[in-house]
Amino acid sequence: MRVIFYGVLLILFALTGLAGCATWNAEKATPMLGVRIDVDGQKIHVVDLGPRDSQKPPIVLIHGASVNLRDMKMALGDALSADRRVILIDRPGRGYSDRPSDGWRLDSQAELIHGVVETLGVEKPIIVGQSLGGAVALSYALQYQDEMSGLVLLAAVSHEWPGGVAWYNSTSNIPGVGFLLRRFVIPTYGQLAADSGIEESFAPDIAPENYAKNIGLALLFRPKDFKSNAADIFHLKDEIIRQQDRYGELTLPVAIVTGLSDTTVSPDIHSKTLAGQIDGASLTLLPDTGHALHHSETEIILGVIERVTDGQLSGDDI
Repeated sequence: MRVIFYGVLLILFALTGLAGCATWNAEKATPMLGVRIDVDGQKIHVVDLGPRDSQKPPIVLIHGASVNLRDMKMALGDALSADRRVILIDRPGRGYSDRPSDGWRLDSQAELIHGVVETLGVEKPIIVGQSLGGAVALSYALQYQDEMSGLVLLAAVSHEWPGGVAWYNSTSNIPGVGFLLRRFVIPTYGQLAADSGIEESFAPDIAPENYAKNIGLALLFRPKDFKSNAADIFHLKDEIIRQQDRYGELTLPVAIVTGLSDTTVSPDIHSKTLAGQIDGASLTLLPDTGHALHHSETEIILGVIERVTDGQLSGDDI
């Protein structure tokens, strides 16, 4: 029995070392791009780009699930920052941002992002959110729309959907079992499954070359990052139910963009339904476009943001 005990202990130490190596390698390959700003005792990783004196309203970009701020920087941030201020944020618990105990709550994430905006002295921004980041952006607008110039939602999660979540996201939330999963399974399994996940997110489009490396996807497979991401997804349906009947309260300019071939976030359940709840919202439907539309249809989305900037939205913009 003693031999078995020490054998198991040795295996656990070895696997713990594997998780530590995965974390070290990921952070070495993908270091912080910006600074960590203190907001209510949490350090939030922020990248601040572009001219501060631009006459155009600044942009705040909120990334989706499983990725970090590099995803939005690559797709939209670098282009937008040519002539206006752009703020990119690692959502709480993701990338290099800290997370409070209730960090999975959409309103908690929105409050921390609002704290960043206030700390940086950013006035009347346009908030742009993609996928789960769109759900956070909706929560932000429900709380702070009077302080915004507009809201742009890209394949945003907005309404309750049938079904559950992937097994690894639900398992991560089981005490004890989740701990083992994040340290002994995900560092290896996650890397192996990454390519198929990217392919599914982009389909029918094709991901940019070296996409996973360039956005630092390996950061997701660190135990703390994966725990936060899994909790965000696990709690998302309940969080959406809490806010989905309130969207009619929004009176600011709202642009909604979705890909009609999106199999991750249904255009019918989410974007189309949302557009019907918000008076004057613009709805752009992109044929033969998948979930990662901010990469595959960048020019169209930049045009939508410009129309929000110029106040040229009027009803459906299909």
